Amino acid sequence: MSNEKAFTIPDTVLAAHLEDEAVLLHMDSKQYFRLNGTAAFIWKALERGLPHAQIVEDLTATYDVGEAEAAAELDRLLGELAGAGLLTTAAE
Repeated sequence: MSNEKAFTIPDTVLAAHLEDEAVLLHMDSKQYFRLNGTAAFIWKALERGLPHAQIVEDLTATYDVGEAEAAAELDRLLGELAGAGLLTTAAE
């Protein structure tokens, strides 16, 4: 199932967790990325190596969101993070 592909955080990405947000620095490109509270919540789950299904479950338990919407937003964010070089898939 494509939703279960494993994402990893490259060693070239540093994260600083602040209250209700996170700031990421891509060391190679020297670009900063600011994550809102929900995206920071997802980033922490990725740091812990949680699978897609568990992140969706945690999102629905923490936020007032249904499973389908949580999965769609998670997939959107994962795509954006991967596109910016902040995540890699196990296949890469």
